[in-house]
Amino acid sequence: MTSNKVIEEKFASIIDAVCYWLGYQLKIGREQLIHEASLRYPIADAITAQGTSINRVVLEKLHPLFESKKIDLVIFDKSVKVPEAETDDAKLKEVFEFKLSKSDTAKFRSLEHQRVFDDVVRLAYYNMWGKKDCYFLMCGKYEDFKTFFVGQQSSITKSAGKNKVATRQARTQNMLDSSFSNGWEPGGLYKEWFDFTIGKSKTIKFEIDKINNGDKWGLRTFQNNYQPRDENAHKFSNTIEVKTTCLAITSPGEINRTHAAGIWKIESES
Repeated sequence: MTSNKVIEEKFASIIDAVCYWLGYQLKIGREQLIHEASLRYPIADAITAQGTSINRVVLEKLHPLFESKKIDLVIFDKSVKVPEAETDDAKLKEVFEFKLSKSDTAKFRSLEHQRVFDDVVRLAYYNMWGKKDCYFLMCGKYEDFKTFFVGQQSSITKSAGKNKVATRQARTQNMLDSSFSNGWEPGGLYKEWFDFTIGKSKTIKFEIDKINNGDKWGLRTFQNNYQPRDENAHKFSNTIEVKTTCLAITSPGEINRTHAAGIWKIESES
C-alpha cells in the first residue's frame, strides 16, 4: 500500500515542478507561449520522477465518458503496455485537469468561471461513474493566483450583487507579505468550492439554476455541453454534490515567489 508520505510528496512535487517551470518560462521570455496544454509536460515529468512509469502516462486523452471531450492527463494501471491505444476504461486509474489563473477566472459567470466549473464537475462525474482518482490543478503567476483565484483580502469586492475584480496591488520582492499570518484567506468566487489548507476539504452542492440568467451558467450549461457516450448507463440529475480536498498548495507570502499552484482531489458525494 502506498504510504501517505509518498502520496504527499507526489503532489508537492507536481506543485513545485509547475511553479519552477512557469518561472523558467517567464525568465527566458517565453511567457506568451504558455497555455494550459503546455502544463502537461512539467506535470508528467514530476509524476514520472516520483516513480510512475512513463509508459503509463498519456497527455490529452479522449474522454471515455463524454463525447468529443478530452482529459488533460491520465495515468493507467501497471498492466497497460501501450496506453495511447488502450480503450479499456477499467485500466485508467488517475485523471488530471489543469487551469491557468487569469483575470477572467474571477469574473462572475464568465466563460472562464464556467470552464473552471466544467472541469470540477466533469471530474466529479467521472469519480461517481468511473470510480477514478480525479484531480484538479490551478496555477499561474503568484499575483494572479492570489487575486483572481484565491481572492485574497480586498482583491475581490462586491458590486451590484456580483463579484468584481479590484486593481491588483504591486508585490514587493524584498519582504514577506504580512497579510498571510493565517495562510491563504480566500475571498473570491471559489472560497466555497476549495479549501486552501493542505488536508482540508469543502463540499458543495451544485444545482440546476431555475432563477438566475435562465440557466445560462452552471450545471445546466454543463449538461447541455457534455453528452454522455452511454446515456442509458450515465444519466444527469438536477444536482451533484462535490467534495474537494486540498492535497498540495504553494505556501503564501514567500519572498521572491513568481508563481503559485494548488491541487485538489475531486470526489462525488452524490
